[in-house]
Amino acid sequence: MKIIFDTTPATRAAAYALRQAVFVEERGIAAAVEFDAKDTDDRIYGVGYTPAGLPVVTLRLEPQANQVMRFGRVCTRKSYRGHGCGRELLIAAEQWAVAHGYTAGLIHGETTAQTFYERCGYTVTAGPYPEDGAPVVVLQKSLSLL
Repeated sequence: MKIIFDTTPATRAAAYALRQAVFVEERGIAAAVEFDAKDTDDRIYGVGYTPAGLPVVTLRLEPQANQVMRFGRVCTRKSYRGHGCGRELLIAAEQWAVAHGYTAGLIHGETTAQTFYERCGYTVTAGPYPEDGAPVVVLQKSLSLL
């Protein structure tokens, strides 16, 4: 899988298309909630592509205080779930964050994805509570050992 982290219109378009398909169409989250004020032209997105160039997984990088990087809006195209694409992108995003001075990862993940994040080394620190129309938990991971 080819993974790109950048702010280009093509990367944003790929990320938005995946989020539209997964969160809005599949999960039923309102588009006005899914696409928010954090979706700016200078926001960095990570997108994973198949060798044929099909975007299959995405996340949004959201820098926080104290060298914490929040990985938001993580999703995988339905037909590619269970094949390791999400894990591969998350690992690449963690490595990108470390290379840019971040020491911890933060995720507000839907409870349906909690086990996935725990398998990736994240620990629940709060929740569950409602966020953007779905129950979520807050998960954290130290990136200092990467």
